[in-house]
Amino acid sequence: MNRAISKYKNVSVESGLEGASPYQVTKKLIDGCMIFLKQAKVAIENKDYEKKSFHISKAQAIITTLATSLQSDWNEEVSGNLLALYDFCLDQLISASAEMNVEKVESAEKVMAEIKAGWDSIPADAVIEAEKQRSNGPMVSTDAG
Repeated sequence: MNRAISKYKNVSVESGLEGASPYQVTKKLIDGCMIFLKQAKVAIENKDYEKKSFHISKAQAIITTLATSLQSDWNEEVSGNLLALYDFCLDQLISASAEMNVEKVESAEKVMAEIKAGWDSIPADAVIEAEKQRSNGPMVSTDAG
C-alpha cells in the first residue's frame, strides 16, 4: 500500500511539472522548500532524527537546485544576491541539522519566505513577456554594420 501511495505521489509531482514554465517550476520548488522547512522544524522539536535529516536534505536539494539554475548573464546583481541568500540558507540548514536547532531552520525559512514573496509578486504580464522572450530565443542582429 505504501509503495502505491509513493508511486502516486511521484506521478502527481511529475504531472504537475509537465509543460510547466520556468516560472511555474521555480514557484513549485520554492513552495516545496517551504513545506520541507516546516516539517524539519517539527521533526527537530519531536527529536525525530530520521525525519529531520530527510526534510532538511530535501530543502537543501531544492535550494541547491534554485542556486544552480540562476542565470547570471540575465542580471548579475540579482543573481549574486540570490546566490548569497541561498548560501546563507544552506549554511543555516547544515548547522540546524548538526545542532538540532529550530532557530536556524527558522532563519532559513524567513529568507526563503522573502524570496517566495518576491517571486509571487512578479506581475503576470511580466511572466508572460519573459516566456515570450524565452520561447523566441536570443535576439540576433542581422545588421551588417
